Amino acid sequence: MTGKQYLAVLRSPGVGVWFAVLVCQRFPVAAAPLALVFLGHAVTGSYAVGALLGGGHALAEAVAAGPLGRRFDRRPARSETALVLGVEAAAFALLALLATASPRAEWWTPAGMLALAGLGGAISAGAHGGLRALLVRLAPPERRVPALSLESAASTTVWTVAPAVVALLAVVDARLPILLMAAVAAAGALAGRRLLDPPRTATAHRARLWRISWPAMAYDGAMMFAFGAVSLALPVLLATHGAGAALSGPVLTAYTLAGIGGGLLYGARRWPGTPLAQAALLSAGIGLALGAAALVPVLGLVVALFAVAGLLQTPALTARAVSLQDRLPESQWAVGFSGMYAAGGLGYGAAGMTVAWLVERVGAQPAIGLCVALSTLVALGSSAAERRQLTTDAALA
Repeated sequence: MTGKQYLAVLRSPGVGVWFAVLVCQRFPVAAAPLALVFLGHAVTGSYAVGALLGGGHALAEAVAAGPLGRRFDRRPARSETALVLGVEAAAFALLALLATASPRAEWWTPAGMLALAGLGGAISAGAHGGLRALLVRLAPPERRVPALSLESAASTTVWTVAPAVVALLAVVDARLPILLMAAVAAAGALAGRRLLDPPRTATAHRARLWRISWPAMAYDGAMMFAFGAVSLALPVLLATHGAGAALSGPVLTAYTLAGIGGGLLYGARRWPGTPLAQAALLSAGIGLALGAAALVPVLGLVVALFAVAGLLQTPALTARAVSLQDRLPESQWAVGFSGMYAAGGLGYGAAGMTVAWLVERVGAQPAIGLCVALSTLVALGSSAAERRQLTTDAALA
């Protein structure tokens, strides 16, 4: 059954090209944080400048995702994808050129690099939601959940592989990862011209976007806040168990690999309950697993609980996306998905500041426990808020 579900999606007209474009769009985003840190250090001698470039890229992406996602609702996906990935490729190519022309940093070099890194993050930010909305239109209606599960699994795979590729290339030259990001984005722009863009279903009304989407945005932000908290505090947590900080890499890899498997398992069959109820239940499971990982005294159990949380996270985010799509008209799918993506990025960024403050004051275990408890409460509270909205809407109908 599993193979049939996914084969039906992959055999849908236009989906093969769509997946190629997806990889080309996701790779630069996944590679950017580490690649920009290496580049900033290579040019200026300061890892702080590299962190500033990575932060500027992520912030610009989060701010621009919603407005630029709306463009995918209003313009043909084919031309919009080619445009934004082409500009992204040019921005990263210019960034590598600037680094080449400035072997010793002048006063303007960090500012110019920051501007280009921000442009590279912002310009394609709407493509995340735009491509997801396009996939839902390309796949058969009855295969929507397997299609979104495949998308989540593919995205997680790219996010797992990209940092390793960056690390290998940066050993040779810190500009090589940036050039590869530019080349991959350029390939995506060319492939984007071949995207199949089926006619959109006309809608007689536009939903109240913020009212409908804020619970889903809060949910995604909370889930990424939890992931950010545990991933950033993990080296300190492992040290309390007498393990080296280097073990955090394999543990996080197990987390993401479990997420890929969980996403594929979720899309392979129908599960009881509505997508909203499934998302709420999965968020509670993630909270329990991560909370227990912060408390158990045995290192092996910590690793196993992290893998359990990873197994649940991708299905949770997929179910939440399905639930939001159910409530939005087709003309607002891209901006709705983009808003969820932006909220997730903001949640991850907020986790960094929160964990840094908490670890210094209470230690890694309480810091993780507090962050996970907060994120679980927000996720469950946002799900309850959406259930109340649905009840109210049904009563008024």
